[in-house]
Amino acid sequence: MKRLGRDAAELTALADHLTAHGLVLEMLAGPLPGIYYPTGPGKQLFAFFAAMAETERENIRESTLEGLDTAAR
Repeated sequence: MKRLGRDAAELTALADHLTAHGLVLEMLAGPLPGIYYPTGPGKQLFAFFAAMAETERENIRESTLEGLDTAAR
């Protein structure tokens, strides 16, 4: 999920767009592999994992910037 979009809102919009065009999303790995259903609990789980992916991406970015700053000094 962290490769599909830059933040949770972008991932959710992409998922909605794809399902509106008849495509089925499926999580291949992770804690809940299987088909993503765009209603009810499936939408909530997708939003949760999208937010977690966004948080992880930000943590990696911050660590990289700190490393570059340390190397520059």
